[in-house]
Formats: sequence, structure tokens, C-alpha cells
Amino acid sequence: MARRRWPSLAESAIRRRRTDHPLLAGAFLFPATSPDVKVCPLVEYDSNSLDGILHEIPLWVKNPDCDRIDWVSRFLEMMWPYLNKAICKTAQDIANPIIAENKEKYKIDSIEFETLTLGSLPPTFQGMKAYVTEEQELIMEPSLKWAANPNVTVVVKAYGLKATIQVVDLQVFASPRITLKPLVATIPCFAKILVSLMEKPHVDFGLKLLGADVMAIPILYSFVQETIKKQVASIASKRPVGILLVKVLRAQNLQKKDLLGKSDPYVKLTMSDDKLPSKKTTVKRGNLNPEWNEDFKFVVTDPETQELEIKVGKHDKMGMNKILLKELPPEETKVTTYNLLKTMDPNDIHNEKSRGQITLEMTYKPFKEDDIEKDVQGTDVVGKAPDGTPAGGGLLYVVVHEAQDLEGKHHTNPYARIIFKGNEKKTKVIKKNRDPRWEEEIEFVCEEPPANDKLHVEVLSKPPKKGLIHGKETLGYIDINLADVISNKRINETNHLIDSKTVGIVIGYFLFIYFQPTDVKNVKVRPLVEYDSDSLDDTLPEIPLWLKNPDYDRLDWLNRFLELMWPYLNKAICRIAQDVANPIIAKNKEKYKIDYIKFETFTLGSLPPTFQGVKVQVTNEQELVMEPSLKWAGNPNTTVVVKAYGLKATIQVVDMQVFVLPRITLKPLVSSFPCFANILVSLMEKPHVDFGLKLLGADVMAIPVLYKFVQETIMDQVASMFLWPKTLEVPIMDPSKASKKPVGILLVKVLRAQNLREKGPLGKRDPYVKLKMSGSKLPSKKTAVKHSNLNPEWNQEFKFVIRDPETQELDINFGKDEKLGMCKISLKKLTPGTEVITDNLIKTMEPNGIQNEKSAGEITLELTYKPFKEGNIQKEDPGGLLYVVVHEAKELEGKCNTNPYVKLTFKGVEKKTKVVKENRNPRWKEEFEFECEETPANDKLHVEVLGTKKALIRNKESLGHIDISLADVIINKRIIEMYDLINSKRGQIQIEFQWKSS
Repeated sequence: MARRRWPSLAESAIRRRRTDHPLLAGAFLFPATSPDVKVCPLVEYDSNSLDGILHEIPLWVKNPDCDRIDWVSRFLEMMWPYLNKAICKTAQDIANPIIAENKEKYKIDSIEFETLTLGSLPPTFQGMKAYVTEEQELIMEPSLKWAANPNVTVVVKAYGLKATIQVVDLQVFASPRITLKPLVATIPCFAKILVSLMEKPHVDFGLKLLGADVMAIPILYSFVQETIKKQVASIASKRPVGILLVKVLRAQNLQKKDLLGKSDPYVKLTMSDDKLPSKKTTVKRGNLNPEWNEDFKFVVTDPETQELEIKVGKHDKMGMNKILLKELPPEETKVTTYNLLKTMDPNDIHNEKSRGQITLEMTYKPFKEDDIEKDVQGTDVVGKAPDGTPAGGGLLYVVVHEAQDLEGKHHTNPYARIIFKGNEKKTKVIKKNRDPRWEEEIEFVCEEPPANDKLHVEVLSKPPKKGLIHGKETLGYIDINLADVISNKRINETNHLIDSKTVGIVIGYFLFIYFQPTDVKNVKVRPLVEYDSDSLDDTLPEIPLWLKNPDYDRLDWLNRFLELMWPYLNKAICRIAQDVANPIIAKNKEKYKIDYIKFETFTLGSLPPTFQGVKVQVTNEQELVMEPSLKWAGNPNTTVVVKAYGLKATIQVVDMQVFVLPRITLKPLVSSFPCFANILVSLMEKPHVDFGLKLLGADVMAIPVLYKFVQETIMDQVASMFLWPKTLEVPIMDPSKASKKPVGILLVKVLRAQNLREKGPLGKRDPYVKLKMSGSKLPSKKTAVKHSNLNPEWNQEFKFVIRDPETQELDINFGKDEKLGMCKISLKKLTPGTEVITDNLIKTMEPNGIQNEKSAGEITLELTYKPFKEGNIQKEDPGGLLYVVVHEAKELEGKCNTNPYVKLTFKGVEKKTKVVKENRNPRWKEEFEFECEETPANDKLHVEVLGTKKALIRNKESLGHIDISLADVIINKRIIEMYDLINSKRGQIQIEFQWKSS
């Protein structure tokens, strides 16, 4: 009897949520309850059982604001082998220059990555939350968990010692906030990506040194954990790091701006990347040389990038300038005079004319960091007041998060008013919202610790502009004692409002708070079997595809994202469409005797498309396949004016409906960002397109014959272009450059060396040549040793596989222990064919090395570069390269062990993959190359899967084998296939072949 899989607690919860709709309750079929399964409500569990269950429940089940994104996790799982390599390569490219720069500083001989892989387990997303704000921004908060099996091994050599450090068993739990802002009407429709963490991340890993896990030491483990959390948190979120004191002293020689030759100047100061409003001086009337002597304070969050913007006069007409904070010395008062400019464009000719000067006194005072005692939650770093302020002075940092269940008598357009020591600040108004979310930051600079002060918080409702009868009204208030803030340094709480029935207002430091949903009552649930056929016909088309088809996932978060982005996408798409259409129109106007065609209006309307679901398919090819279901009931307004033969006609497209099921394929997958080379788009069925077409004020699509003709024409035209298997291909990158596949072979013949340096009193050497191709993981190749010879001859041949002739180099080194000399040959200078070159040997590769002034001898090589042919293989082809990728195996089974690896044997040459421990479904993704003197059309590749174990008896056993004929590979150039293993019950292995002829 087949084993039945019962729904987990998480699946049951989401199914219960889906059946909240009275019409959809019967759309789910569950297996009948087994007598062996005990079902009980959560209230019957004890606290220990709840602790064991709740943390396993995905966030999208526990929190109604979070959406399920299983398809993204599946997408990431399929992409991970390529993302893994791309991330590791990028990490090495970043790390190598840093290591090289600091080696001498710390007296380190070498630091090398022996192995660098993030393992086979990708991160998973537990849910996605999307926010709506009043600003021009999109906010997403994914929940990320990663229980990884990386293998990062670093070898460090210093002071004659060698140490190997290995990072294993990595766990990361993080809740990032990703903000796209500002939104713009140009693809990709946003200018910046801002990433911050909503809480300190959990990072856990093992660190092996000399074979022992040093992270098992409790004190060290706690120290590393807190250090990582503190460092990551400080990087991810920019908090105040200091205060800038600005004193506006005077201005001189300002320009006249009114008819009487006078001006009324004032100064406006703004800190870049600060949401707070600008600060202004008083107005000095009728004065071109005013003096102010007014003081201002600004909170600094990033002195390396922030700027102080200075503008003088109304509408900035009198002049402006910018001051880089990184140029200000800390703890030092500086008086500087700056020239006023017309604009901040350095090439603007208007800046050549003098517009006057402004003199400022500035002092940057960074906060000092002192350690505070540990409490039960760990350690924090607290910013103290700058030197020069009164004792205990500093910064009070307030974040107004949100309020809930607000209720006004006549209107509910809430905003919050914060009053501290007579200083009043307000949040923005959110219209018609009982649960507003502000997420606004407010700062108060304090001259002394506010231990005995209170913060007055009041939530008010602003009347609508048209409302003359009812004014603003109070929705509740609270006075918060700041003594607790001073003692605890940070507080994040929900405060119940006085004179209000509301749940409260959330004020604090961090932005990560969840609320339980209210219960749904009086829901009438009826199974679908009780509906008649007419009711079912009305109901089923409205059911989303992810409900009707279990292969599809829901995309609610993506639809909300698209809804927020649509005003900007609308403009960007329309602009691109016009840019594409205008040249076509201009090209065909004369052909069809048209005077002109012009877009009078062109907008896709306010209603964005919606995704009904997405299906992610798994194939055996190097590709990712997605099939989203798209519906668009739009309200476009596209008006085209056509003039021809003296007549003018206005055509308008309205009320468009599009139902389409595209297939999006990313292929081939490569190990360089964005990890795919092409996007292929095709349609899985003929699309449904319906629209109105107004001509001379009448909808001509109301004519039945014309409507049917247009419908069929559109479907036939689109189907002829894009209906599967026809595709629209969008190239992203050259796959050969992205994946660095072999593109040729370099034959190197080491001929001779001349005039090598003498060594010691006997003046003899024992030279040999060591050759290595840059970017290759294969070991160096060496010639024979020529004893006691300063002009040796070798005439030895070597072969190297070339992947990127534009960047690769052939490294040549001489000698034993003490190098006789070296040189490099760039491959981009080579042309197909044979070339004999003689190159000078130098002592070091440093361009300014004084040791290179003395000749170290010469070396003569014969180089033959043979790029691979892309055409059909001919019988007379002398040979080439057989490229083999061992992907994975499935359902392996050994009698004594299952620690599998693969052994490849071709013409006596044997190569092996790494061992994957205790895995019946191992994944290797390892590449091998076999150089062939002739086309291997009649040869076979022997593939054997073996299991290994450290034991005296039966330490190795065969798990299956297969002999693969290479004739098909030669004909088809590339094959990727799953083969059944011989002498194995159900074992299979997936291997990719590629043949490159020379």
C-alpha cells in the first residue's frame, strides 16, 4: 500500500486560511483522518511543546502580513550551483587585493584559499512582507534562513609557520529591509537600493583550527557572536555618529536682486541624506553684507558621504555651495569663507561671475563609544555626548512606527505630534487610515540628560480640505517618562493612548513588530458540491490559478509590488514604446502616403496587470523555466492622430483585457552574475486580447464581423511569432565569456634559454622551466632539469586549455628554490598559428623593481594557438578537447557505505571527483578535460561510481558503472543525459559532454 503523506501543521494552517472564503471552502480535498493521527488545538499543548513547534512554523503562517514565496526558494535551489560559484568568485576577487595590500603590514608570507564553496544547501525564504508608504519608495522585508554546509579553507603562512583555518556548518537567520527609492519613470524604475537589518542577525558557524573546533569554547563563541551582530548591525543601519555645530557668521558682496539695488538675504542649511527639514537664519532686509552669528546643530550619520548644503536668498537665487563633511577635522573649530556659486555644476560658465562669499564657523564632534556592562541580552555600544557640551548632553532619537485602531468622531486622517521641552515636531498625515504606519525618525539635541523630562505624544486627525464644519480633533495622547530611556539606552514599546479606545502607538528604536490578526466571525462556509452548475460557472473563473492547480504558487506580494511600481512602469513602458514606434512610423510614412502619425495621448492607465500564479519547472538542462499566469483588465488611453490624403482621423484604444500564459526560460545558466546568458519568452497558448477601438467617436469594435476578424488576426499574428516552440530571445551576455568554457588549445614548445645568471664560486646552475596558465586550477608543468648548464636546450612540448585569451597569461618561472628569472606572455597578443618568440627574463614582476635592471637571461619558446572550430566536424580533423561535467547521481546504494565519488577513465587517463559523505543523491558539478590527438569517434568513456570508507576491511566498493560511446558527442557537439548505472538497482548518473575540435 502506498505511503500517504499527511499535511504538516504549516500546510494545515494555510489551508484553513484559504477556506475563509465561503465559496472556496470545498475547493480543497484532504485525505480522511487516520485513526492513528492525534489532532488537538494549540491551547492544549504545554509550554515546552509549544516552544518546540512554533519556531518551525514559517513566518507566512504566523503573520498574516507575510506572503508565501516557495517558488522563489525553488528558483534559488535550482540556481544555487551557479550562484555559489559566482558569489565565491566575486568574494575572491574582492579579498585578493585586500590580502595583497596587508600581507607586508602584518608580516604574513601568504594567505590562500585552499577551498572556497558555500556548499550545496541554498538559503530559503520564510516569507515576504511588502509595505505601502506615502513616499516615492517600495519596501520589502523578506525573512531569510540559511542552514549551510560551506567548505571555506584558508591557509596562512607567517613566521615560518603554517596554519589551516576552516569554516563549516554555517547558520544565518536574518530579516533585511530592502527599499527601492526614489521611484523614477525610467527602467528599472528606481535609482537606489537601500538595505538594512530590522534586527540583529543570528550567525552561527564552526571554526576549525589544527583539527579542533575553536568555536566550541564558550567564551570565544559568545565573543564572536556578539562581535558579528554588533558589526553587521552597525554596517546595515546608519545611526547617529556625531553632531555638527554650525555658526553662520556673515556674508559679503552679495548680488543686488531688486529694483532699488538691495536684497533681503537669509541662509538655508540642509544636511544631505537627512529627512529633517532645512534650517534657516533670520532675514536681513536691505543688506548686501549681512551678519547673523546664529547657531545650528545637525546630526551626522555618515561623515564620509554626507554634505552640508548652503543656499542664500529666496529660491536660492543669490548663490549656493556644498561642504564635504569628510574634509572637516574632528573636535576642531574651523572658520572658513566659501564662494557662492550659481549652480553646483562644475562646468557651468555662470559660476565664473562672483556672487559673493559666506563665512561659517563649524565644529564636528563625533560621539565617543564606551563599553557598558552586559545585561541579560548581551552588550550594546552607546553614543555619548560630544566634548564641549554640558555634562550628560547628547541626542534623543525617536522613531514613530505606527498606530492601531484609531477612531475619530468625524474623520480619521491621523498624524503624530511630538513635543519635547517646547520643541514640536510632526509626522506626515496619512489620509483615511485607522492603522497608519509612519516609520518616521525624529531627533532632539539635548543640552543635559532629560532624566526628569517627559515626551508628549499626541495623535490628531486633520480635517479634509473641503470640511469647513469639523476642525482637527484629538485621537489620543500619552506622556512618556524619559528616565527609563536614559537608564536603558533603548526602548521599543507599544504605548496605550489616553482618551482613546485604540490599541496604542508604537514608538521605539527598531522596526520589527508583529500583531496577531483579529478573528473572522460569522463566515458562512459551503462546500462546492452544494452549488448548482450556474453558480459554479460564475465562481470557478474567479478562482486564482494557484487554488485550482497545485503546481502553481501565489504571487500576492508581487502583485502589491507591481501595484506600487505601476505609475512609474507605466511611464517607462510608454516612453520605450514611443521610442520604438517613432522610427518605424517615420520609415513607413512615405510608403503609405501618410502626412503624419502622432501620439496625442499614450498611457496604459491606472490598473496594473496581476499575476494569478507561477509555476517553476525542473529540467535536466542548464536552464530555469517559469510559467506565470498574467491577467490585465486595463483602462489605457492611447490616442493616435493620423493625417493622410487631406483627411484627419483620431483613433483611440480603450478598455483593454489581456489574458496570457507565457513561458520564461533563463538559459544557459552560468557561473557569472546574473547567472544566465539569455532570456527566452514564448506563449504556451494563444493569448486572449480584447479592447475597444474608437474612430470618429464610435467604437468600431462593436461591429461583430470586425471584432471577430481583429481577434483572430491578433491571436494568429502573435501565435505565429511567439507560440511555443517559437521564442523571443533576449541576449544578456556572451555565454562563452560568462562561463569561461574552453575556446582553444595552446601548444608550448620550450626550445632553449641563453645567458642565465651564474651562481656561487663554481658559476653553475641546474635550470628547469615551470609553466602555468593563469586562471587554471591545474598544477604547473615542468621541463627536465639540465644540470650545470647556463645555456640549456629542452625542445619539450606542453598543452594548455585556453578559456579567455583576452585576460589569460602564460606564467614562466626558472630555477630551483632561488628563482633564476621569470616572465609572462599575454595570450591576447597571439594569433592562430605558430610563432617563435624570445623573451627577457626578469627577477621580479614588480614594474619598478631595481633588480630587473640587470639581465637575467633569455628564453625562446615556440607557441601554437589553435582556437576551436564552431562548424561541423570533418573526418580529417586532427583532434581537440573532450569536456566532461559530472553533475549528480541519484538513488545510490552500497552494501557497506555510501560515501560516493566518480572515477572517469579515458584512454588510460584517470580523473576523480571529490567524495560526498553519507549521501545517496550526491551532487558534484565538477568539470574535467581530456586532450585528444584525434577525434574519439570510436572511443568510450568509462564512468564508475565508488563508495569509500576509512576501514581496514572493504574500504572501497563499486556502486555502479557505465561505458559511454562518444560517437554521439562528436556529432551533436554537446549532450547532457541521465544514464542508468550497471550493477546498481536504481542508481543513475547525470553527465554532460562537449566536444571542441582544434
